[in-house]
Amino acid sequence: IKRNGFDGHTYDINPLTLFKELLTNPKAETLMKSGDVEMLRYLCHSPFNADEIDFYWKSIKVAKRAGFEFEDAQMWMDYIKMLERCGKDIQSPKYICPANLKEEHDRYMRKVHILEDKKKRAEDIHKAQEREASFKEQKEKFFGIRINDGEIEVKVLESVEEYRQVAESQHLCLFSAAYDQRENSLILSARIDGRIIETIEVDL
Repeated sequence: IKRNGFDGHTYDINPLTLFKELLTNPKAETLMKSGDVEMLRYLCHSPFNADEIDFYWKSIKVAKRAGFEFEDAQMWMDYIKMLERCGKDIQSPKYICPANLKEEHDRYMRKVHILEDKKKRAEDIHKAQEREASFKEQKEKFFGIRINDGEIEVKVLESVEEYRQVAESQHLCLFSAAYDQRENSLILSARIDGRIIETIEVDL
């Protein structure tokens, strides 16, 4: 154990886990000998973490050579995954050795959320197209209905895409709960000058 880097301290790591990793995992030995205790602690936390260390080992080595200090291993690993998701070079010190890890982590988290929103929107549009034919068959006879008192106009939603758009803008579950596929349900939208003020469900 001493040969593999043990210096008499367990650094709040379960001793049995630490000794096992030092004797069987060369990466644990390397981290111990180089003093990267935070990353070693992360590795010993779970087999899943050890697999992640193995997968991103090249990035870890690049960061170590560039003099980066792993002060928060969990945050750094999350950050690397987000960089990868955004198509960045995860073996470039420019990206993987940020001066302010928390700031860059949060910035890329926002980017990933934007990517996920775009992906979900594309998937939702595809679902809307798939459901359009059955929706039209059920509700086409109501298309064109409009009620107008000179200020407020109430109209029938005439496509699944309209359901999706209204649901998104009004934070409703119209689309996710597939209201367009409910045979006895008709959705109308009340608007003033094109601005949605209310969404109404009529039981047919």
